[in-house]
Amino acid sequence: MTEKNRSILPSAVGLLALVLLPLGVAQAQVAKQGFDTLSRLAFQSDRLEPAQSFEAVDNVQGLMKANSRDAWSTFRLNAPVEWRATVDQRSGVVAFAEGGNIAWVPGRGNSLKASKKVDLAALETIARTYLDQVGDMLGVDAKTLVLNRGRSGQPASHLWFVDFDVVREGLPVENARVIFRVNNGNLIQFGSEYLPAAGATVPPTKLTREQALAAVAKYIGGLGSADTFMDSGSLHLLPANILSTRSAEGFDFGAGRGIAKVWQFTFHRDGVMGTWMARVDAASGEVLELSDVNTYATAQASGGIFQNSPTTGSEIVRPAPFANLSSGGFTNSAGLYTYSSGTVTSTLNGQYVKITDTCGAISQGSDASGNIAFGTSTGTDCTTPGHGGAGNTHSAREQFYQVNRIKEVGRGWLPSNAWLGAKLTVNVNLNQTCNAYWNGSTLNFFKSGGGCNNTGMIAGVSLHEYGHGLDQNDGTGTAPEGGTGESYGDLTATIAVHSSCVGPGFLSSNCGGYGNACTACTGVRDIDYAKHASAVAATVANHTQVRCSAGSGPCRKEVHCESYVPSEAVWDFANRDLPGAGTGPAWTVLDRLWYLSRNTATSSFTCTRGGTYTSNGCSAGNWWKVMRAVDDDDGNLSNGTPHGGALYAAFNRHGIACTTDAGASTTHAGCAAPATPTLTVTACSNSAALAWTASGTAVYDVFRNEFGCNAGFTKISTGATGTSLTDTNVANGTTYYYQVTAFPSGNEACASAPSACITVAPH
Repeated sequence: MTEKNRSILPSAVGLLALVLLPLGVAQAQVAKQGFDTLSRLAFQSDRLEPAQSFEAVDNVQGLMKANSRDAWSTFRLNAPVEWRATVDQRSGVVAFAEGGNIAWVPGRGNSLKASKKVDLAALETIARTYLDQVGDMLGVDAKTLVLNRGRSGQPASHLWFVDFDVVREGLPVENARVIFRVNNGNLIQFGSEYLPAAGATVPPTKLTREQALAAVAKYIGGLGSADTFMDSGSLHLLPANILSTRSAEGFDFGAGRGIAKVWQFTFHRDGVMGTWMARVDAASGEVLELSDVNTYATAQASGGIFQNSPTTGSEIVRPAPFANLSSGGFTNSAGLYTYSSGTVTSTLNGQYVKITDTCGAISQGSDASGNIAFGTSTGTDCTTPGHGGAGNTHSAREQFYQVNRIKEVGRGWLPSNAWLGAKLTVNVNLNQTCNAYWNGSTLNFFKSGGGCNNTGMIAGVSLHEYGHGLDQNDGTGTAPEGGTGESYGDLTATIAVHSSCVGPGFLSSNCGGYGNACTACTGVRDIDYAKHASAVAATVANHTQVRCSAGSGPCRKEVHCESYVPSEAVWDFANRDLPGAGTGPAWTVLDRLWYLSRNTATSSFTCTRGGTYTSNGCSAGNWWKVMRAVDDDDGNLSNGTPHGGALYAAFNRHGIACTTDAGASTTHAGCAAPATPTLTVTACSNSAALAWTASGTAVYDVFRNEFGCNAGFTKISTGATGTSLTDTNVANGTTYYYQVTAFPSGNEACASAPSACITVAPH
């Protein structure tokens, strides 16, 4: 067998458990307590620390190599509108360029006529051809690029992302990428992240797997039968910082990043929380990293569920969406199914979500009318209504409902995402306290105790953990550092429930805020800066540097603490800066920008550490860049975007905008949005009949939720061409809320404001 495909450990390591588990990472709500041996040994070499250092191209042209400098000058001279670029000083080439009006495919931003099918293959061909023009500028050899289909595609009719992995000697250089983004037919952004500098070569493999594993064993004090390997040794290429004492920056311009080849091992040790990854330099044998790749956090079900938390309201009865049926098939989104006769049971092993409860099995039978009522109950942990099995607990019902609903939201925006259509296992009432986590394949929630409530009974905790799962499966893979990952989780919850307090009731008192105490939140975090003792917007200088301990966020600080900066910026966008801040229409804008940017976004921002930490949003994958690309409606970023002023105000307040971008703070609608539709809804039996006024030749998105006009909506129809819809995914006795937006076909960025929210209760 080759080194690449061997799946068991060598005989020289006979004490190791030879069980191989699916590789995954876990993500949690709060930082775990790292008092065990492995946690004390955890570290990452400075060589592997993600590092990019950007400077405007005009400021460093004298340092650039002639071919890259001349290619940029030629491009800029011939560009139809103003383009601006930044240079990654470690690679010495243009890392990101932004502008507009370069026609690639037919769209509203140009006059091209369709001559052949426009699909991802066509966009890839155009991108590769375009590299003949910009390859020298970017320092890219097109032969080393392989299309990443997860990060590429058409998330909306007006958007295309073409995203390449950088491959050397058959292996991708992890996190190294080259991207092109097209809006309304025009190229508006292109660039790269973490490219090796010119001349960087792949080091030779001098160590065998066995020798590398021995180095890991020596570092951690031995391996034994308590260690179970998920990755028993695989080779990886990583961007590697090249240090230098010749420059105050700690690296030489154009020679600050190379390639490291490492042996990677991933294992779990019984009795020690975490999934541990070790990396060993395949050329020198140096151990470069030992880290816990879990990310820790919180979540409930149908029958009786809590809208947010036991501390914010009593149980309410909601449908069990997509639940399994002993008669075959599943219920629909409203929990409805066709009943004929006999007893039909459900075990909450549904179409998209499976619940496993340590309190016992779940099995609820129907009554004489076919209704399967899991019911409501008092108490916590393993308390049940007295029927439905020992596993019919608060947490089982809460999680089944919340995870199904948030996956449904995701499918509305990202219909081609396979993970959203697959079954996800949720484990509840685990015999631990004060946390929850995503482990790479399942969601996991703990019982009450230790001053914390049962995490499976809190919607915000559930949604946070699910956010880690979507982060891992959105096309870009898990965020490259934990601060962005934790912000991703918090914002998934916040966007769903419209509350800055993430997981109220998690604690018995207000959250500590890392020394900036929450004033009205018993959750894990409050991402509204005004609801903290200082009432000051968090930045890397006033928060991260002074309040966060060491960790692995963008500034190499503790990830949950670091997450405040990007989370507060996104909260501000919807609640401080957009017109109608804090209302349903503002949230509708954020929903679109958030979900349509997921499969191309990486780190939320870029941090530079030094005397005083600084930050920006100038990297290709930073949230500022990608949300701005999604917001643009005319294929020209240099003239601003429809919500550009609000987006800039929110991100710049927290120091994570890119202030040098052309049109960065400009609010400009290049397309006249259609008139806002007027919606009417008629209640029917287990259905609702919707009709709305026409907005010229527009098409329409239709949204629904079960909690209110200022709660998170699910998109139930995309680009409808008519002006009516009958929604059969609703149930009698439940109140529903609807809104409709109009937009020109092919340009969702040019959407109208949503219609007035209409309430209806089928009967």
